[in-house]
Parts: sequence; structure tokens; C-alpha cells
Amino acid sequence: MVRTVPWLGFALAAMHCGGCAVVTPLGIAASVATSAGTNYAMNTLFGVDKLERDARAAYERAPPCSSMSHGVQNGRATTLVRDAAWFDFYEFPDGRRLAPARGRGLVMVDYEIANRSDTDIVVTPRRLTVTDAAGQVTHEKAGVGGIQTDERTPDEGAILPAGQSWIMVSVFEVPPGSYALMVPNGRTEADPEPTWVDGCRIPAPLGAGG
Repeated sequence: MVRTVPWLGFALAAMHCGGCAVVTPLGIAASVATSAGTNYAMNTLFGVDKLERDARAAYERAPPCSSMSHGVQNGRATTLVRDAAWFDFYEFPDGRRLAPARGRGLVMVDYEIANRSDTDIVVTPRRLTVTDAAGQVTHEKAGVGGIQTDERTPDEGAILPAGQSWIMVSVFEVPPGSYALMVPNGRTEADPEPTWVDGCRIPAPLGAGG
């Protein structure tokens, strides 16, 4: 099945996934409640072991995205998940196609990061990441909208002006399974250093478990 996202102008061929019926646009954004614990700083001084340990805890605590309704708030930033689905390939408007490596799939997340406050904030990182049950954090393979990043600056922040938002799509190349979205933090210079809190889980493709 080929599914087109009209406002982006590209087509995607979808894999059937368990629970996709409830993962629809505007149907899976998160409750505006900041989780206690399972936070981890984006500072590499904490080390890989701590990041993985906290990501595992975040995954375990994350509720299904379909159970949430108003956005996941982390600091002053709110992430609204609009859609999520697994795909066979990702096709760019110019005809280039992204295909996953053997044993992997592509999961697309359509989302918005909003600054509902009356002051500019720094959003860190500036795009979603995902974690599996083992705490393996993965950055997007490709993305459109918002502020772009690259392999050298995956965790850097960007300024989101007051009252504005970024509408984005991120595509992750990961082994088929269950994953939790890790939402960015929003803060002013006077706020504490950026941390991540639990986001929400997206369903695994049909037959992958999780």
C-alpha cells in the first residue's frame, strides 16, 4: 500500500503494524504531564552507561501514544505526535528512495514541537529520538521540516520563538519492534540544564512483538 502525506509531497509504502488503527493524525499526542525521574542530561559527561540506563527506565515508564491527548511536555516545550507508522521505504519528492538495511524497518513519526510560553526557548535536542527496551537511543535517518541536524550535531539545541512551533517528520531506521519516543526539552537560559522525560510508545509492526 502506498500512502501519501500531501503537505510534504512524498509517498511511503506502508507495512501493516499492530495497533495502527489508533495511531492516526491528531489521535496520539501525549498528556501534558511531566514525568518524575527517568530524566537524563544531553551532556556526554554523564557517559553512555547512564544514558542507556535512563533510556531503559524511560521506555519502561512510557504509556502508549494512543492513550495521550494534549502533548508531551518537557520543560517549556510541548511535543504533539500527529501520526506514526512503519514503512517499507521512504521516497523523496525528487524520486530518491530510502530503503532500510536487512533486518531493519523504517518508522515515520509526524509531529509538532510547540512553544506555548511567552518567551523564546532553546529546544534540545531539536528533533525526536527513539529508544528501545534495551536503552539503545537512535537518531532519525531522514527528516523534513523544523530545524535540520546532521551526524556531527545530533544533540544540539535551537531557538524556538515564543508562541511558535515546528511541524516535522522524522524517519528512523531500526529493527522492527516496540519503541518509545523521547521528547525534546525546552528551556530559557535561566532554567536548569536540559533533560529528557518519558515520552510515549509507538506500536511495533505486525508480527514483531513488543
